[in-house]
Amino acid sequence: MADTAAPDPADAPAPAGSAVASLAPVVPPRRRATGWAAAGLVVGAAGGALWAGRDAADPPTRASPSSRATLEPLPGRTATGDARVERAADGGRVLVVQLAGEDLDGGYREVWLIDRDVTRLVSLDVLTGAEGRLTVPPGLDLAEFPVVDVSDEPMDGDPSHSGESIIRGVLDA
Repeated sequence: MADTAAPDPADAPAPAGSAVASLAPVVPPRRRATGWAAAGLVVGAAGGALWAGRDAADPPTRASPSSRATLEPLPGRTATGDARVERAADGGRVLVVQLAGEDLDGGYREVWLIDRDVTRLVSLDVLTGAEGRLTVPPGLDLAEFPVVDVSDEPMDGDPSHSGESIIRGVLDA
């Protein structure tokens, strides 16, 4: 007796020139041995338990600062401050910025590292309050970007520097 079931539309070829026609055909996955998957789950669970067991409240270990900068106010500004680079426990670098003065009331401030020619810059993060600990991107050469700059930024969605710097200084070697 002949099979009278209707053909499955998923088995029909896609029309030539359609976006679907250019996709590779769907191939059912092959069954794999589950032993390796089980071993991976055990190892992953053990690693997760160790990670979760660490004390997240412990601050990064501070080493002696590798460089410092005295931050001076730009014309028309009154803030003062300093910046220093510290090593974190994971080997990364943290820029610690501390400010004081009248320019700290409200506002949206961003911390930048800039080259000596003031043509290239890297945003580190927003500074909330008078002190901040900002991660220096791995691989960023502080000899190429030694200028620490704190800018007054408008809330306009534009990620570029506003051109309104509050305070600036150069990290020593």
